[in-house]
Amino acid sequence: MADGREQFLRTVRQALGRDQAATPPPKSGEADGESSIRDRASEIQREAEDNADALMSRLHEAATEAGWNVTRVASPAEAADHILRVVQDLEARSIVRSAHDVLDALALDEGMARAGVSMTLAAIGDMATEGQRQEQRASIRESCISADVGLTGVDHAIAETGSVVLLPRRGVSRLVSLLPPVHVAVVRRGQVLPGLDELFALQRLDHIEGDLGSYLNIITGPSRSADIEHTLVTGVHGPGEVHMVLLG
Repeated sequence: MADGREQFLRTVRQALGRDQAATPPPKSGEADGESSIRDRASEIQREAEDNADALMSRLHEAATEAGWNVTRVASPAEAADHILRVVQDLEARSIVRSAHDVLDALALDEGMARAGVSMTLAAIGDMATEGQRQEQRASIRESCISADVGLTGVDHAIAETGSVVLLPRRGVSRLVSLLPPVHVAVVRRGQVLPGLDELFALQRLDHIEGDLGSYLNIITGPSRSADIEHTLVTGVHGPGEVHMVLLG
């Protein structure tokens, strides 16, 4: 049984281009375990910023291979112009968006209104009663179902796999990235991690700080399925078209 497991892990490492297994993180309960987790998380965040340009370039390449339509821009204004062009090319009339801060910085409302595109924020009000929250959840779901485009920021991106990562919280629902037929994700400089090992190391820190969410949404290109007669089809269980905007 152990030999079979090791063979499986070896195959996965080879597929990822890694020759050796990663050093396992310290077990919970070790005297210096929490300190090591915090030190490792700080190191990852520092390296993500120090190597931001190289990681953005690697993400650009991997995401393109994964099926994303990738564009890199230098400023929020350029990002807003590009997103507006994508929406107009699609002849979209409705957008549902997450509450990521980067989208506030793009100031999209005026441009979309001029283009005749409605934009809905998928967020529940802070002061809502439980009954109001239920109504707002239902309204958000309907907005996501009917929207032409789902627009999100990201919490992390993975250079190795060409993926974006969304963590659940108020104003960040996976429905925005899953239900509309087109998903547009905006990635900022400094958000790109080398690989999944670094992502899960940061998740360990979230766990010990009590900030670990109920799920982790990792998106790698358009939705794909080969469930029917082993024929690969895109867009069956989610967006069939995905755009990634690299900002910075």
